[in-house]
Amino acid sequence: MKKLINWKEFVVLFIVIGCIYYITRSWLITSGILVILLLIDGLLRQYDHKKRGEKQAKEINKAIEEEEDASN
Repeated sequence: MKKLINWKEFVVLFIVIGCIYYITRSWLITSGILVILLLIDGLLRQYDHKKRGEKQAKEINKAIEEEEDASN
């Protein structure tokens, strides 16, 4: 599966890296903060995909039930 790069997120990520490095002047601290931010981002995306999937499943079940009721 080919995944496209979201260039806006890529640019924002480099701006954040630059700002954190400017504040801390340490690559070690910058990389630690970046790892934490990417972990949080991944967890939030996972949660969002799960909620969207549940919502779509409810909508599909509702449509199927309405279709069955209409045919009876």
